Amino acid sequence: MPLNRHCTYEAELSEGTDQEKASYILSTKQKVVKLIGQWVALYGLLLKEDPIALDSLERLKKEVAGDFRLSSMLKEQFRERRRTKVLENGYQSLSRNQQFDWFSNCEEPVGRLQPIRAQDKVLYEIYRPDNKPLTLMLPVNTSVQDVLSAIVKPGTDHILVKMNSTGERAQLKLDATAVYTALGLNERLFICTSSQVEQLMPLTEQQGPERGTTDILEQMCSKDIANELTNYDWELFTAMHEVELVYYIFGRQKFPGAITANLERFVRRFNEVQYWVVTELCLCEDLVKRAILLKKFIKIAAVLKDQKNLNSFFAVMFGLSNSAVHRLYKTWERIPSKTKRIYCAYERLMDPSRNHRAYRLAVAKLSPPYIPFMPLLLKDMTFINEGNPNYVDKLVNFEKVRMIAKTVNIVRGCRSQPYVPSSPQRGLADRMFLEAPATRISTCSEYALPLRSPSNIRHYIQNLKVIDNQRKLTQLSRTIEC
Repeated sequence: MPLNRHCTYEAELSEGTDQEKASYILSTKQKVVKLIGQWVALYGLLLKEDPIALDSLERLKKEVAGDFRLSSMLKEQFRERRRTKVLENGYQSLSRNQQFDWFSNCEEPVGRLQPIRAQDKVLYEIYRPDNKPLTLMLPVNTSVQDVLSAIVKPGTDHILVKMNSTGERAQLKLDATAVYTALGLNERLFICTSSQVEQLMPLTEQQGPERGTTDILEQMCSKDIANELTNYDWELFTAMHEVELVYYIFGRQKFPGAITANLERFVRRFNEVQYWVVTELCLCEDLVKRAILLKKFIKIAAVLKDQKNLNSFFAVMFGLSNSAVHRLYKTWERIPSKTKRIYCAYERLMDPSRNHRAYRLAVAKLSPPYIPFMPLLLKDMTFINEGNPNYVDKLVNFEKVRMIAKTVNIVRGCRSQPYVPSSPQRGLADRMFLEAPATRISTCSEYALPLRSPSNIRHYIQNLKVIDNQRKLTQLSRTIEC
């Protein structure tokens, strides 16, 4: 929300003594400065990408510096925020003589994964009709028109098309931006002429793997897999700014220069984990191994719930409830009754009746930090946006704005405390399950030791290969169990 003009805060009181007028003016100015401080704290480093906002903040800073009472109040406000961070995170030093900076309390998320910015350059992979790739570095928010201009000469009838693994094609509008980071799971970009659209076929890599990774998964501990899933999810979750939710729901085309790449990456991850579960089970032909793998996924779900990673917990549960997995009756028959009871209890959390009441009651009992079920959060915001008008009697519908803000604030609340990776001590999920003896023996083999290293598990978790074509998954399911 850029400042279109420099913020002035002149205020006058029509009646009263000179002292009352001076007090009123000071109070009004303090409120304005405090509001600007809260605005900077909310948007953080995103404002650094807006030259108008930066210029306005710099000019306001100079004006505030001329009034000792205002500058002292502003410095104390920012020191208090930093003091809160110190108490929460247990690091950083406080100095009263530190020079004031609007962005002194704004920090990049800690982790290997950094947020995607609008001006960041990413490697676009675009395919010709013969499936040969073209690669070029372009800013994230590049328009389709600029992408085409970088590849073909002006005046040609080339278009940009996105296609998923089932062969569904969609021509992209010339004014669409940030299309590469908005691609769905297993979607790819193709450049062709209008007459070549029907000839486009999905790439082999879009079809997903032909062999599963059961042999690799059985060497890894369920808790280690869940830990790396949660660690990676936290990196994705903290890289996403809350304002991206607003851009996503209202349409980022209404906010010039805005991107939702980090949110889209997080949502895409949910789909990836969901189809990873289905893919691995449908590609495992051995009934005994498939039953062990199914039990492992249920245990992974238990650990994820224990870690308050509700996004991946629901992704795994959605995968287990997929029709291609649900119909594997012979596999489910081999699951111990205790494990089945736990799975059924988790299924009740997925019950959508009464506006997902079971899930909402469970979340209400959680304290931060935790990762919410993002698809439901987006669904709530969509209903609020579409079910309430922007204006009532030609006035801004502030009740709608409050409902949107309340939902967005849930994300802020989830991250109000720092995430600390879980300890190796046994948690609730460990007490509910016991690994099969065969699995324990295999994990002690020389072959298994490298696979169980955190770096190898992390690499596996961050590079999942999945089949997202439901028809193909159903066919595989029928092949392994008629």
